[in-house]
Amino acid sequence: MIFCEGVLCVDMNKIRPASDAAWYCRKDAEEERFYEIFFQLCRKYSVRWASATPKEKSFIEEVTRVTYERDRAQRLGLPLSEVRPSFAS
Repeated sequence: MIFCEGVLCVDMNKIRPASDAAWYCRKDAEEERFYEIFFQLCRKYSVRWASATPKEKSFIEEVTRVTYERDRAQRLGLPLSEVRPSFAS
């Protein structure tokens, strides 16, 4: 199936995987690491996401972001100074 918009044409069969199931079931190592950290921090701070207050959710989101970015920087050999500090604008 080919879609054209203006002068750009895209063959959808070339950019989509052979099956929708293969795309849906793919594993992204970075995404899995992020959620691993997220659930670990929810357990550490005894936060149940479904019943958490907006303040608790903001806290967990920010702590997860910083922890994940620091973890990723260390794994990739990047300077930790590049990681935006917690709750910084």
